[in-house]
Amino acid sequence: MSDHSARCVTSPIRPANTRLLVQAAVAQILMILIHDLDHIRQAYGWCYTIPVSVWLVNVSVYMPVTAALVAAVRQHRLAPTLLIVAGLLTASSFARVHLWRPFLPVWGIWNKSYLALGVDAASWLILVATVAVGVGAALVGAFVLGRQSTQRPRITMSA
Repeated sequence: MSDHSARCVTSPIRPANTRLLVQAAVAQILMILIHDLDHIRQAYGWCYTIPVSVWLVNVSVYMPVTAALVAAVRQHRLAPTLLIVAGLLTASSFARVHLWRPFLPVWGIWNKSYLALGVDAASWLILVATVAVGVGAALVGAFVLGRQSTQRPRITMSA
């Protein structure tokens, strides 16, 4: 591999792209936090005490998008890909857990679907927004990935 191609493969994310990635990752983290606050509101309304085990498992929800955020801040070339994965993982897993049931029954009362729990309109709206922000973050990652590929220096052959 030549020096030039090695530079192309490992070149950092450009500042404008970094800004987009950071904004999308922060938006996703904030939306997940709002979703968690809604669960606290639900628990209060149901006189349900959220077990410590649920809080500990819930930390895992933040890990993929936090990894994408750290990569974006460091302008790592994998940041867009990490954001795509985090966004799609969040959107699909939140939809599955709340519309059907979780993969693993570790979510306390939320092992039941929103339909079975009979949640209110605010909870549905927050769920839809959480899924939409996850998809949006993935789209930002894809956009930046595409933009980065067109911004790389091109090798030209001279006669």
